[in-house]
Amino acid sequence: MKISFAQFSPVHGGTAATTRLVAQKVREAAIDGAQLIAFPECFLTGGSFDDRESLLNAAVNIERGDLEPIIAAARETGILVVVGFYQAKGDQALNTAAVIGPEGIIGLHHKMHLPFMIGDRFAEIPDVKGPSVFDTPIGRIGVAICYEIRFPEVARTLALEGAELIVLPAAWPEAARILPDLFTTVRAAENFVFLLAVNRNDIDQGMAFMGSSHVIGPDGREIINAGMKDGIFSVDIDIDSARVKSIIREPGVYEVHPFRDRRPQDYRICAMPSAV
Repeated sequence: MKISFAQFSPVHGGTAATTRLVAQKVREAAIDGAQLIAFPECFLTGGSFDDRESLLNAAVNIERGDLEPIIAAARETGILVVVGFYQAKGDQALNTAAVIGPEGIIGLHHKMHLPFMIGDRFAEIPDVKGPSVFDTPIGRIGVAICYEIRFPEVARTLALEGAELIVLPAAWPEAARILPDLFTTVRAAENFVFLLAVNRNDIDQGMAFMGSSHVIGPDGREIINAGMKDGIFSVDIDIDSARVKSIIREPGVYEVHPFRDRRPQDYRICAMPSAV
C-alpha cells in the first residue's frame, strides 16, 4: 500500500487558494498510486496569528462547504486525505485535522493539548468524546496533532483502539527538533504502529519550520525522511505488520509481549506532579 505526504508551502493568497492547491496535489498523488496523502498542521489556514479575530477570519467553516474542493478530489480519485486547519465551529476556534475519503469527511480530530504559542493561544480545548481512530478502506487510522506527540498516553490510546497507522500533522520549528528526531520513533516502536509525521519546511510570519516529514515503521525504523525538500513523498507499507504486537525471536524461549504484559491497574497516570 502506498502512502504519501506533502511538504511544501501553502499559498499566500489565503485559505481558499491553499484549499484548491491541496485538491490539486491530492489528484497528483492519486495518479501516482497513493491510497493516502497527508498535509501539515493548519496547512489550509496557516498557523501563526497575532489575535483571535485574524485566526477566525482565516478559519475553515466546514458547514459552509469550505472543504468541498478537497472532498471532490477524494471522491473522484478514491484517495484518503488528512489535512490540518483552524476550524470555526459555532463560537469556537479549533485546531483540527480532517480525515477525508471518497464518501466525504470520515472524521475530525481536534487538538486536545494546546501549547501557549502561535495560533493555539486563541483556540479552545475541544469537548473530546473519545480517541480519534477512524475506520477507512485501508485500515484503522489514528490522528494526533504536533505537540500531542509529547504525551505518550495519546499514541498509546490510539493504538489500544486499534490504530495501525497514526498520522501526525505538525508545525515543528527547529527548536522542536527532538520531536521528529526522537519522539516519533519511540511512539511508533512502543506501540507497534506506522507513524506518518508531516511537517512544514517554510517560514510563517517569522517562524521557520524544519521539515523532516517522515514515516516510521512499527519496528521503530525510519522508512523515509524528506529533509528540507519540497514535494510529495511516497512509500509502500505493509499495514498488516502493525497488527503484530509481540516480538518472538524463538517461540517458547524468547518472547516479548508488551501489550499483553501491560498492568494498567498498577499505573497512576492521573496523578498530578508535585511541581510544574
